[in-house]
Amino acid sequence: MNDKSNIPGAPVSVVVIGAENLDRSLEFYAGTLGLTVAETRTWQGPDFERYWRVPAGTTARCAFLGHGADPVGRIQLMEFSGTDRKRVRPANIRRAVGLFNINIYASDIKRDYERLKGQGFNFWSEPAHNNFGPAVGETLEASGDGPDSIVINLIQLISDDPKTVIGHIVKFIQGYGRTPTGFTSVVTTAHTVADMEKAVAFYYGPLHMTLFLESVLEGPVTNRALSLPPESRTRSVIVQGAHEYGKIALASALNYELPTLVPNAVPPNIGYLAQSFQVADLDEAARACAVLGAEVFSGPAELDLPGRGKCKALIVRNPGSGALQELFQVL
Repeated sequence: MNDKSNIPGAPVSVVVIGAENLDRSLEFYAGTLGLTVAETRTWQGPDFERYWRVPAGTTARCAFLGHGADPVGRIQLMEFSGTDRKRVRPANIRRAVGLFNINIYASDIKRDYERLKGQGFNFWSEPAHNNFGPAVGETLEASGDGPDSIVINLIQLISDDPKTVIGHIVKFIQGYGRTPTGFTSVVTTAHTVADMEKAVAFYYGPLHMTLFLESVLEGPVTNRALSLPPESRTRSVIVQGAHEYGKIALASALNYELPTLVPNAVPPNIGYLAQSFQVADLDEAARACAVLGAEVFSGPAELDLPGRGKCKALIVRNPGSGALQELFQVL
């Protein structure tokens, strides 16, 4: 058996979002967050229809955005045609199984909080101070309802000691830079799962990701921030690829029940549809997915992906939740 231990882990390369109105979504991601639009196009045709499993004649207005030199933490907005489009996440649901939020680093969260509130952004609470202990460090965080029912979590990193996890990330950002409006691309994204072991087996196996941090989230203060009942206990496992950005914050409920977003998280609906990962060898990744029993949604197929060019790509369902996971190899 070949040793795969030296294969770099694949961070989240792209977050795929179904947009209700592409122009309004761009006002937030390009205008407010300052992400760069690398490509816009109308995606259509039989290959597109088969890949996303949409009815014949469906089209999608697409915009591909990112920041920085690396193919990580980018956003693909897709406004599908048609009138029969559901919202993946109802506004009253603040915790559910499925792909759930995107985390962005803010440079001054109190300033950004007031500015976004003035633009009509619905925050769930004022910025909250989190102390994760001397080894990790401290943050200020605020979550709210972004465009297309996407939960946006803004994070300001407080600790600057490079010996702490957060201080190390602060130093990275100082070298990597921010957008013109002071934000970053997607640094972490949340995925709540029904079966943690099956979910991490997928990320550790086909994608060669590694453990970043594991803990149990509990206590009234933490649960208030998570919009959960005071006695809730949540297993948290953060996994990473070979980059500071594109981490995944996995969560599973230990003593409570959650609704699921997964059945509606498919095209042409509105919301968080898929996580996308660049792999070096799609055939190898596909075999590893099959070993885990990951259900194939579509592909493998060769097609021109927004922002990435000609690729070989495959979409499977994560065995731990059923959420869509796109794997692609640039050709």
